[in-house]
Amino acid sequence: MSDNHRYPLSSSTTSDNRRNISMPRVAFFLAFLPSLLFNIATMHSSLSKSVDETAYPDYPIGEYQQSQQSSASYTNNNHPNPSTTATKLLPTAATHPRGPAPYGCGVVLFFHIPSTGGNSIANWFRKYASPRNGNITFYQTWTRSIGKDGNFLPNLQNVQDAFIEGMNDHVENLDSGEWRSGQYHIVQPPLNSTEDLWYKWRATVESQGCQMINAIMLRDPLNHAMSLYKILNRKNGTREEWMDYLEQPSGAGKWATMLDFFLYNINGPTGRNPYNATKEEKVRRGIELLQRHFDVVSLGDHTDFMNQVLNYTGWKHLNMPHTNVGKKTLEFTKKEVEKLYKLLVKNGDIDFVDAVKQRYNGHLSYLSDV
Repeated sequence: MSDNHRYPLSSSTTSDNRRNISMPRVAFFLAFLPSLLFNIATMHSSLSKSVDETAYPDYPIGEYQQSQQSSASYTNNNHPNPSTTATKLLPTAATHPRGPAPYGCGVVLFFHIPSTGGNSIANWFRKYASPRNGNITFYQTWTRSIGKDGNFLPNLQNVQDAFIEGMNDHVENLDSGEWRSGQYHIVQPPLNSTEDLWYKWRATVESQGCQMINAIMLRDPLNHAMSLYKILNRKNGTREEWMDYLEQPSGAGKWATMLDFFLYNINGPTGRNPYNATKEEKVRRGIELLQRHFDVVSLGDHTDFMNQVLNYTGWKHLNMPHTNVGKKTLEFTKKEVEKLYKLLVKNGDIDFVDAVKQRYNGHLSYLSDV
């Protein structure tokens, strides 16, 4: 099969030469299989211990009211280091143990990463704004970061400032039994460098006897990266430019992988990784921020996302619409898919999602006793 054969986005490939494997090679593989399985199990056991003890520090409950610590250490031009606290992680990102769900009042904030099916989720939240569905106010302030000419739009900082001001108001003066919702999307304050806002918003909501529910949807990194190709024309980009944007640690910022958007959003020509953080730094920081601030973390499962939110809030069940779905088949060569996957590994996205699977989905948990 030639490298210039094109594949749909959803297709998978298998090697055509499997039938050519000789019997001696099979025998050789089987002879070493027990040793291989033992090494994998041992490695997983070691990884599980490191994850539990050091790799992903737990939520610093005691530091909650001190979100801006003057003594905090930084590397790579203000890229925060993961916390080293050993405080035990609570069942959710709340700063104190919660009673049984559903809760009586609060704010649900949806962190919308582009090309994760987030438009369907946002429209689902909007359905609850109807008086017959709960009269739940929905807040958002965002804009596209890049025009059709491929250049960044002016005054993006004003959009960020407006979002912050609006969120500050959105979490204030909650009535008894009142719920509100909102969306964090494009051209918003980067979570990596404005973590203090998320601490403040939760503290404000909890001080009123209510709960802050932060939610996020993730998906397979490769599928996500290929899905971004559908917006190529909106950013006046070329196929070559799109394929090369991960070649350098920090690019022009037109596109962002899931991990880079989660940490830095898309706010201008400083790039998708403005501090040139290493892969390891980004993955550790990403898991730390998920753990500190998010109550609902779902990986490509909209039903699971919906059920988690409803369990927290007690809202009545409304079906989630399926919107903003690309109808055109996306085609890529085998060489392009292989290159993109290798770059996502190098960027940290593959490790990030693997860690999410283990922490939030129980991935490979059946090997925990090995």
